[in-house]
Amino acid sequence: MTPATPETRALRTARVVRAVALLIVGFGITFTATVHEDPEFVRWTLLAGLTLIGAATVLEYWLLRGAPESWWIAARAVIAFGAAGALLAVADTVSAALVLMVWGVLTGVVTFMRLVRGVQPARVAVPSLLLSFALAVVALLVRQDPVALIGFFGAYAVIRGVFLGIAAFDRGTAAPPRIENAS
Repeated sequence: MTPATPETRALRTARVVRAVALLIVGFGITFTATVHEDPEFVRWTLLAGLTLIGAATVLEYWLLRGAPESWWIAARAVIAFGAAGALLAVADTVSAALVLMVWGVLTGVVTFMRLVRGVQPARVAVPSLLLSFALAVVALLVRQDPVALIGFFGAYAVIRGVFLGIAAFDRGTAAPPRIENAS
């Protein structure tokens, strides 16, 4: 067993933090099921969830900022915060679903670009990519149903959090990006 390098520890920490944030979002949604019919609750829960995901992604960027093409991580954080901000301007479930759909598509595009450019292992990127695009499609399909919309977002968060948690400790995906300048 080889000792963990600082780069491996940073990558593992980033994945664990994002996994925990996603699991908090997912379980928070799960345990508030009695109020999912309220469109305002759905909107504010989506906003809080995307803000938490964005904050965890900012921490990920900070931990991996010296890695090649780490700006893709920063872009993912900006997308999450942008979607959260857009939710402040929407008034109905259909608009919230469209914001969630755009967030899912853009997150998937960033993941795809990181995969294609070789800065994220396929075993981590492919589940994220598929889940992001699936969430975008489902959000569009259930756009008028607040219960389904928040439920699918919660399911996405839990499944994505579990995948990231596994990836954090999977030796096959633990090869960190080369950190060129940690300053």
